[in-house]
Amino acid sequence: MTNTHLILENAFLGTKEFPLFQQPAYFHLHASSDGVYFELAHKGLSVACIHFTRVNNEDTWRSPARGTFAGLSFSPDVKPRELFFFLEGVESSMRSRGAKCLEVLPPPQAHDTVAFAQQFYLLRSLGFEISQCDLNQSLEIDSRSLSDRMTYGNLKRLRKCTREGLIAQPLQISALPQVYETLAINRTSKGNNLSMTMAQLKSMIEMFPNDVILFGCPHGDRLAAAALCLRLSPMVLYVFYWGDRPDYSSHSPVVALADAVYRYGQEQGFRIMDVGTSTIDRAPNFGLLEFKRGLGFNESLKLRVRKVL
Repeated sequence: MTNTHLILENAFLGTKEFPLFQQPAYFHLHASSDGVYFELAHKGLSVACIHFTRVNNEDTWRSPARGTFAGLSFSPDVKPRELFFFLEGVESSMRSRGAKCLEVLPPPQAHDTVAFAQQFYLLRSLGFEISQCDLNQSLEIDSRSLSDRMTYGNLKRLRKCTREGLIAQPLQISALPQVYETLAINRTSKGNNLSMTMAQLKSMIEMFPNDVILFGCPHGDRLAAAALCLRLSPMVLYVFYWGDRPDYSSHSPVVALADAVYRYGQEQGFRIMDVGTSTIDRAPNFGLLEFKRGLGFNESLKLRVRKVL
């Protein structure tokens, strides 16, 4: 590509700078045999990466194959022109593999506004178009407590949980079966299913033993509510799943979970707590959007872009 930069395919140099969803191990977790992990190498080090895997049909390739986002990740000192030529090289390689369409799901805007702007502009300049636009909700973690940032109604729910012994706390990884059962019951009550099986979650924990954090509200011999969170980077703590059992809806123990996860984020030095999207493109979930806002979380854009080659 240049005298000092090389585009590598499936070399898996990796770097701890890249968030979890862009790590080679996460790519291997969901990629099929024809997935491709691209890296921009400089002096033997990976300074940018993006991975694609064939999905749906033989013509469409996505970054990521599964998961909420991946897209382009890069070190802060990489120049925009180097990223542009990297993406040009990636596109050329994907064409040679017979790809007819590329889809990219970049991280939410709030994770890094500068990186979001750079990535979106570069993809747009290469002809990618927005195919989906969602509202993601997150919160900057600072010295304030979450109870100071939530509405009075949610503060009353938090106090009720405390009075009645629904105390949310981090759990050992060994509690995964109880956490999964609670989350599955929550999803089933809403007519949905969890996007990952227990076996897939166990595989993810084996690959990222320090990056999966479980939370729960123990009540007797079961959990009233549970959450599975991911350490995406030293800066971002992501709530991958959370939910309560239907018979605890009057207590809203998810409020207590949110408070416990936020306090954990403060203790561990995270900068952002991300609780995911509250829309599915043009189908807003106003109830969920307002519930998260009532906890103190703010909206930012989360896009999907695609290009027909």
